[in-house]
Amino acid sequence: MKKILPFTLLITALFLTACNTTPTKDIQVQSTKAPGAQLKNYKTYAWAGSASVLNDPEQKWQATDLDISGTIESLIDRELKKKNLTKVQDENADIAMSFFTGVDMEAKNLKTAPDSDVEIPTDTPKAALIIIALDVKTDYVVWVGVATADVVKKATTEITKARLDYAITKIFNSKLSK
Repeated sequence: MKKILPFTLLITALFLTACNTTPTKDIQVQSTKAPGAQLKNYKTYAWAGSASVLNDPEQKWQATDLDISGTIESLIDRELKKKNLTKVQDENADIAMSFFTGVDMEAKNLKTAPDSDVEIPTDTPKAALIIIALDVKTDYVVWVGVATADVVKKATTEITKARLDYAITKIFNSKLSK
């Protein structure tokens, strides 16, 4: 019996470790809202659009067979539903949602303000996802969520989905997303 307990604990630890093999430590998220914006007052949303940019001159990154835009939109829909927002037709929405994705293999040239807490690694290419909520009545941006990460070269569909899920969930659950 004494020999079985350590073995059982080892197997349990290995199983729990194996369940979380998606690399997410490199994913950084931020969100900000306009001064005075009360996101809880918005009840409906519609999609305003999305855009993707790929700058890969050295062909170091290859997209998976995953519909990235469809996956991102679905994950954002899920998070907005959790926040009790209802998807409606454009003309009836309180806010318009957009997202932009990009991979820039030359992101090493990015700079941050001297007083900024944001750190951009200088030795790895970066990928980014920007999610924007626009007040339909005023046309002002009321909320922005950003995720940046290292590019995972030759990532599988499952890893890409899991990383997107992690980033979007984390963006929408930050303190400024409430």
